[in-house]
Amino acid sequence: MDNRSKRVLVVDDEETVGIGMSEMLKDAGFDASYVTSAPQALDEIKNSEYSLVFLDMVMPGMNGLDAFREIKKLRPCTRVVLFTGYFKDADKAIFEGVKEGMIDVYIRKPFFSEEIVSTAMKYA
Repeated sequence: MDNRSKRVLVVDDEETVGIGMSEMLKDAGFDASYVTSAPQALDEIKNSEYSLVFLDMVMPGMNGLDAFREIKKLRPCTRVVLFTGYFKDADKAIFEGVKEGMIDVYIRKPFFSEEIVSTAMKYA
């Protein structure tokens, strides 16, 4: 299957990160979009199928772990990769997610474009 048919959603409250990641993924041939909040991501996921979601752990309002749980209820087959720049704050939530068997992989910011693209190729 070619990457073009693989839809990827990036969720990050920092617009520059969302734009940057979605552009990297588009350059690698994915059909990538981004939103800046968990509620927007849930709306997107209700209306469209994505094979993979890159989800920031620490966002205002609904955090990544809560959003992850909602995504899995809506689309159980969608893979979710959590990432964070605030590792200390996210530690407990990541541990919670791992314990619940929800987290396949998580990425720490700052990350390299190869890391994002290779993760997308593996999980999308």
